[in-house]
Amino acid sequence: MTSPFEDWFSLSIRRGRKSFIYASLILLLLLFLIFFGIELLDLSRKAKSLILMVYFFLGLICSYTLTAQRLRDISLTGWLALLWIPISFADESLRFTLTSAFALALWVVPGTKGDNAYGSSPLA
Repeated sequence: MTSPFEDWFSLSIRRGRKSFIYASLILLLLLFLIFFGIELLDLSRKAKSLILMVYFFLGLICSYTLTAQRLRDISLTGWLALLWIPISFADESLRFTLTSAFALALWVVPGTKGDNAYGSSPLA
């Protein structure tokens, strides 16, 4: 199994369901820790904004690469991870529905058994 702590920026591996869920939860936990840390520190508004912008930029890249890795595990192209962009401009209820459905699919659809066009099985 691919460790949830490794290869977050790699676009050449496949990521299994469990590893994807753990990595996503770690990313979310980091967000909460950063918000909590910012509130504990007496930082200026500019410093808070800069820290959040850096985190969101890195988080966006990590989210894309993790999603692309997971899509490759189910024999789909990683480019489908870019579907988040047009979805983010949709109406709020539609955006929530599409995002939830996409995330649920990534969490429950099993990966391709054995090797596929995107590499060897992360379970091997």
